[in-house]
Amino acid sequence: MRNIDPETDIDRLIIEKLLPAVQKPSQYVGVEINARNKDPLRAETSFVIAFPDAYEIGISHLGSRSLYHSINDLDYAAADRTYCPLVDAEKVMRKEGIPLFGWESRYPVGRFDAVGFSMGYELCVTNVLTMLDLSGIPLESSQRRDGDPLVIGGNEMADSPESMAKFIDVFLPGDGEVSLVSLAEIIRKAKASGIGRDRLLEEIATGHPAAYVPRFYSHPEPWPAPPRPAVNKVPEKIGRGYLEDLADTSPSLVTRPIVPHLEGVHDRLTIEIMRGCPNSCRFCQAGWLRRPVRYRKTEDIIECLCTAIDATGYDEISLLSLSSGDYPGLDKLIDRLNSKLENRNISISLPSLKFDTQLALLPKLTSTVRRSGFTVAAEAGSERMRKATGKNINETDMLNGVSAAWAAGYRSIKVYFMAGLPGETEDDVESIVELCKKLSNTRRSHDGHRGSITASVSWFVPKPHTPMQWEGMKNEEYMWQTRKKLKELARGTAVQVKFHRIEQSLLEAFISRSGPEAADTILAAWRGGARMDAWREHWDWKIWQEAISKTGADFERVVYSSLDPGLPLPWSHVSPGIKDQTLIMQRDAMNEVLAGNW
Repeated sequence: MRNIDPETDIDRLIIEKLLPAVQKPSQYVGVEINARNKDPLRAETSFVIAFPDAYEIGISHLGSRSLYHSINDLDYAAADRTYCPLVDAEKVMRKEGIPLFGWESRYPVGRFDAVGFSMGYELCVTNVLTMLDLSGIPLESSQRRDGDPLVIGGNEMADSPESMAKFIDVFLPGDGEVSLVSLAEIIRKAKASGIGRDRLLEEIATGHPAAYVPRFYSHPEPWPAPPRPAVNKVPEKIGRGYLEDLADTSPSLVTRPIVPHLEGVHDRLTIEIMRGCPNSCRFCQAGWLRRPVRYRKTEDIIECLCTAIDATGYDEISLLSLSSGDYPGLDKLIDRLNSKLENRNISISLPSLKFDTQLALLPKLTSTVRRSGFTVAAEAGSERMRKATGKNINETDMLNGVSAAWAAGYRSIKVYFMAGLPGETEDDVESIVELCKKLSNTRRSHDGHRGSITASVSWFVPKPHTPMQWEGMKNEEYMWQTRKKLKELARGTAVQVKFHRIEQSLLEAFISRSGPEAADTILAAWRGGARMDAWREHWDWKIWQEAISKTGADFERVVYSSLDPGLPLPWSHVSPGIKDQTLIMQRDAMNEVLAGNW
C-alpha cells in the first residue's frame, strides 16, 4: 500500500473515492457527537480501539466504548476508533490505496503505537485479519518489527486465545479498563526509554499481571495440552484484569456517550447497572468469567442517565447487565427513574429480567416500555434439561410471565432455546415446541386468540471456562435431524421456529477449542475470501471447508471430542478466576440430573 500523508491525503481520498462508492457511507464519516477527538500525533501514547465488525455493530458495543474513554481520560494518551469496513468498502480501499484509518483523526492505523481488538465472538477472526492487512500491519506477530503497532486482543477470545495466538502480540483477559490502562503506562515508559519491540514485549510478559504474550510460550505437547513458558520469568498461569467498582469506569462513557450518524444495532442510551451474574447457568461463559458480581449504585445510575439524556437526545434508555432482574432494589430504581423522567417521553428497556421480577415490574413499565416484543430465555423445553444446565426457571413462572406480557399489550413473544445439549433426548427436543404452544395458548384467556411465538434455536457450543467445557458437540447429522423435527412439530401452529446456522456453531467450537494449529486454517479461509462470517449474506461454509481440507485441520476431533476433566485444556494457562474443582463439581451435578437424580 502506497505512502499516505496522514494529515492531508486520507481525508481527501475518503471524501472523493470511498464515500461515493459504498452503501451506508455515513458509517465512515466520523465526527460524531461526543467523540473525544484527541490528536494521536501529540500524545505520548496512541491507541486505536478496533472493533472487528461493521460500524453499526461496533458503535453499540459498550465494552469497546469503555476502553476508548478510559484511554482518552489519561493525560498522556489518545485513543481513536476503527471498525471493519464492509466488503464493498474494502474493495474500494484496496483499489484506491486507502489504509484503514482512525474514525476521528483519519490517521493510518498502522502508525499508532497499539491497536486493540475487542474479540467478543469467534466469527470475527477473519475480520481481524482484514483490518490488519488494510492497515499495512504484518499478519503474523513474528513478522512485525520496530515501528509496527502492538496488536492486542481482548474480550471473550482472550480467554481461549490459542487459535489467534499467531496473529496477536498481547492478550488481555478480564476487565479491559484495568488491563489496558496498565499496558498504556508500560508502552509510555518504553517509548521514553527508547527500547525496541522485543524488549517491550518482554517487559509486558513479565511485568503486566494480566497479559499473555504468546511468543514467550511453546507447545511441547499436542492438542489439547496448553502452552508452557518457553523462557524464564513469564508466568505459567495468566491473571485477569479486574475492575472492583463500576463507578471507576470513565464518567464520559455514561454521561457523554458517542452518538453515531448511522443507527446502531442498539440505538439507545445504555448504562451497565451490574457486571457479572449471580446465577450459575452451566453453559454461560460470561456468567462464570465475570465473577464476582459488582453493582452500580442507584444514585450513580440516575445521575448519569439524566446527564446523558441531555447530552445525547436519546429517548430510550437500557439498564444493561447479564441478569438485570438480580439488581438489588430494581423496582425502586424503576420508580425513581419514572419519577425523574416523567413527561419527558423516555422509554426504559430492561433486558435479561427474571420472571418473578418481571411479573412485579410489568405494571410499572407498561407506560414507559415500547411493547414491540417480549423475550424469554428458556434455554431448554423440558424441566429436566433446564435443571441440567443450571437454568433456574420453571414452566409455571414462564406461563405466568408470558400471560402477564399479553395482558400488558405485547403482541409477540420470542423464546430462546439451545438444542444439541449433552444428554438430550427426543422428548427433550419435542418439549421445545410443546412449551411454545403452551405459551401461545396463555393469550386465549385475554382475547381468545393464540399468541404469536418465535422459537429461536441455537446449537450448544461447549465454551471454555464453564462446567460444560469438557463436553463435545453433537454431530452435524444429529443437528439437521433435530432441525427438521422441530420444523415439522411447529407446522400448523402459532409457533415459528428459527435456527442459528449449524455450520457456524461448529466453526465457533473449532476456533474456541483449538490450539495454535487453527491459525493456519483461519489464514487459509481469509485468503480464500472469508469475510464478515457472522453475516448471513457473506457467510460461505465452502470457503472454510476448503481451508480445513487444505491445512489438514483435525476439525472433527476438536469439535466433537469430549475432554478429560483430569487433564489440562488448551486454555488452562488463562486463569478463569474460579477454581477448576468448582467447575468439575458443577459438571458432576449436571450429570446427576441427566442420570435421573433430580
